Amino acid sequence: MTENATRTAIAGLAADGAPVVPEPEAKDLLREAGIAVPRGGADADPLIAARELEGDLVLKAVSPTLVHKSDAGGVRVGLSRGDLPAEAAAMTAALAAHGHRIDRFLVEEKAAPGHEVIVGAVRTPGVGWVVMLGLGGIFVEVFADVSFGIAPLTAADVQAMLSELKGATLLRGARGGTAADLDALVDLVLRVGGENGLLASLPPEVAEVDLNPVIVTADQAVAVDARLVLSTMDAPPAAEARPARTDFGRLFRPRTIAVLGASATGTNLANRYLTGLRRSGFDGTVLPIHPSAAEIEGLPAYASMREAGQPVDYAFVALPAKIVPDALAAEPGTLAFAQVVSSGFGEAPDGVELERDLVARMTAQGTRLLGPNCLGMHSSAARVSFIPEPPLSPGGIAVVSQSGGLSVDILRLGAARDLAFHSVTSIGNASDVDAAELVEHLLDEPDVEVVGLYLESLAAGRKVLDLLARKGISKPVALLAGGRTAAGSRAATSHTGALTGNHRLWPALCRQAGIALTGSLEEFLDVLLAFDTVRLDGPPPPARDAVLFGNGGGASVLATDALARYGFSVPQLPDRTVARIEALGLPPGNGLANPIDTPAGTLAVDGGTIAGQLLSLVLDEAPPAVLITHLNVGIIQRNLADTHGDVTGTIIRSIAGLPAGAQQFLVLKGDGRADMADAIAGYTRLAHRLGLPVFGTVEEAGRVARSLLDFQERRLNDRKGQR
Repeated sequence: MTENATRTAIAGLAADGAPVVPEPEAKDLLREAGIAVPRGGADADPLIAARELEGDLVLKAVSPTLVHKSDAGGVRVGLSRGDLPAEAAAMTAALAAHGHRIDRFLVEEKAAPGHEVIVGAVRTPGVGWVVMLGLGGIFVEVFADVSFGIAPLTAADVQAMLSELKGATLLRGARGGTAADLDALVDLVLRVGGENGLLASLPPEVAEVDLNPVIVTADQAVAVDARLVLSTMDAPPAAEARPARTDFGRLFRPRTIAVLGASATGTNLANRYLTGLRRSGFDGTVLPIHPSAAEIEGLPAYASMREAGQPVDYAFVALPAKIVPDALAAEPGTLAFAQVVSSGFGEAPDGVELERDLVARMTAQGTRLLGPNCLGMHSSAARVSFIPEPPLSPGGIAVVSQSGGLSVDILRLGAARDLAFHSVTSIGNASDVDAAELVEHLLDEPDVEVVGLYLESLAAGRKVLDLLARKGISKPVALLAGGRTAAGSRAATSHTGALTGNHRLWPALCRQAGIALTGSLEEFLDVLLAFDTVRLDGPPPPARDAVLFGNGGGASVLATDALARYGFSVPQLPDRTVARIEALGLPPGNGLANPIDTPAGTLAVDGGTIAGQLLSLVLDEAPPAVLITHLNVGIIQRNLADTHGDVTGTIIRSIAGLPAGAQQFLVLKGDGRADMADAIAGYTRLAHRLGLPVFGTVEEAGRVARSLLDFQERRLNDRKGQR
């Protein structure tokens, strides 16, 4: 059957309400894609279907109403040719009793035994085909040991999916078992979901694919069962054409700002924005736009954008939704960017058309639109912000957020953690300018070191994935995702659809894109700070080992356990290194094997510079991937401050001066006293100025360290792929 004929036949089946593509035709599609399936034949007479087959046989019912054949008794395994007539008759009678009509039988040669794996795929709105890989057969229902990827997949993507499976050791031949041919399995998955694979050729009526089980032996991978689920839903929309590249320089460094919505007689959001510009020291031109007022907040006002009579870089709009399109009307080419605070657009059913009209009119006049339903843009260098008394120390962190309220939290809480922002941009409905466009600009912006994203839409995430696949991993990107729940999984027409949910798709998307996925606002800010502080220029370390140093005792043991949860080992130091440390003549009571436990008396040696001396020996002899210094500031202050001065500060300065050789992290803890918070805040600021990221627990440091090393490895692999 030709490709067009196949598409026509499948469209006809879907129109008739058929739940699935009949298995014989589904297997034909797999063969055409180069996917191995058992030899077989289909006919109303099972003997005719089996005339060219050998060995043990499998008999399957083909029925337009039968979806789950095994559960309904529509499969018989291990038959001889002579068994077929009687088994077919018994199957026909049994299924008829439950309302199923058998049109024909599929007879196949029984596959050799091996590991059972499931390979599936499901169309996901805004994302496209999502591919699932996991342990198959009954195990997919019992254990749900599965991993997801976004098509099209690469071999590296499939290998990463395999590594996430808890049962991967079984496939590799654990406890004397037969190892599966993983190369054959990877090839099969790529023939399903790789570039130009099966999924790319399927007509839009096919919504889900289940190959369960795929039998993987020592030398092959064979799709024993194939279920292609049909849907009468609308076809997925065609991929949007990428807009022409926009220069966002005028957005982040505006020289002329128009403000629409300020009151001449009272105070509202737009008035507060005007006041904020003045107080922040914005030194460009500000143009209040008001239909009747001559002056607002001491500035000359203009009746309309056209009457302002000059090019405007950025317009801040806080007006009722229905009048926004008319209020933003300007001569073509004169208004570069407009940001609409107002709600009542596409986020509400009765505002969808209004939003489309706004976008169309802005596009026609050459204006790029932020929002609507967003707070807008904060730029430290431009001294422009949507919050009063904003943090304006320019830095290398740029954040794009779908949430306006969270943008405020990012700025406020980030500043409290000493984060310095290049920009924070709230995009709301993202009806025109979207996250991927802004990320593309920020990755090319010399002043930006790290990009942060808060996204609630998987479709927005997919656009960022495509961008990073096209551009490569040049700068670290961290994501905080909203809506990471199991909601969204489908009814169990296929195992793949039943197991798909946002909580699985966000990790898959981030793994493929090389994005650091975070689970909370606090972790998000910690990761941004670390990416902005730690040097990541070199290659990733060969092993994920860590050295722990500090006054810990039992805390060091717990810290070792915490690091193990993030893939780090804490190996003993070489005897030579321990001997060199002992030669320093330390006071008694130290543990030097790793973790390196030092009581307060040791930390006080040379006023605290002993920390740098000791750790320089560690880095000289056996530099680890990660060096974590954890200090109980309360104990140090209480025992040493009166006799030895500022030991904590001296320790921080001494370790900050260590030669390169490991990623360094500092953990500062208190002892419960109220005055410790202020002390730790001061030491945190000192550490940040010296290039040391600070965390409250070793677990937080380990989690962030893993993100940094993952980025280094992904960037290295990405560069190898470009050569």
